[in-house]
Amino acid sequence: MTRLLTILLLFLAPFVYGQRSTLLKNINYRASELYHNLNESGDTLILRGERTIDKVEIFNNDFQKAYIVNSLDTKIPLNDIPAGRFVTEVKVKDKLIIITLLRHDDLEEEQEITTVETNEQNNIFGQSTYENKSEGKSIPEYKIEETPSKPITKPVKFYWIVKHINKGHSSSKKMRIGDKDVVDQMIAQHKIDLKSKAGKYNKLTIWEVYDTSEFLRFKRQHPDYATVKEANCFNTDPFYKSEGS
Repeated sequence: MTRLLTILLLFLAPFVYGQRSTLLKNINYRASELYHNLNESGDTLILRGERTIDKVEIFNNDFQKAYIVNSLDTKIPLNDIPAGRFVTEVKVKDKLIIITLLRHDDLEEEQEITTVETNEQNNIFGQSTYENKSEGKSIPEYKIEETPSKPITKPVKFYWIVKHINKGHSSSKKMRIGDKDVVDQMIAQHKIDLKSKAGKYNKLTIWEVYDTSEFLRFKRQHPDYATVKEANCFNTDPFYKSEGS
């Protein structure tokens, strides 16, 4: 019996420890055009779209990597993605599809994170493509102890960026989460656009986000989030706001 059990464990070991990743799929109907899955070993992200996939970004608070695709399908190796929880942002033409990627160190961590993710995901299904559960922070493995209240400055994790493009005969809105470098680039480009005939009516609004998970949930529950006066997950006073001319 012991010998049989040993053989069975040896047979299963490569499969269990080979599963280095977990992908929480975006089940919203707006994301149905994008097939997204992992290979059997969990070290490659497989994407296949009905329309051209322009770009893929994988990021969290401590890591960011972008892949230019410009193809209907792609396979992205995950070997250089460290352990943690990542937002995977897939740009398909005029749409952003958000997926959550978990990278694991070992079997114990995989089981722990997967259990937590399953419970969280049950509460947030039904969010839109932009609002599907995603965030750039690792799950805490420690107990947070209460401390006496004192004034603190919340650290900015990311920025929520909303760009309105108005060409007179047509208009569109683009939304995304980005870091400070992305914000600086978009503000610089917006200022250039305002000087042009085609872009002088464009609008750009940027908010500081303290907790991406809570913000996306808050945004889902409050469609008028842009007008609220107080919230814990983001600064309700825009970091940058330009209404165009």
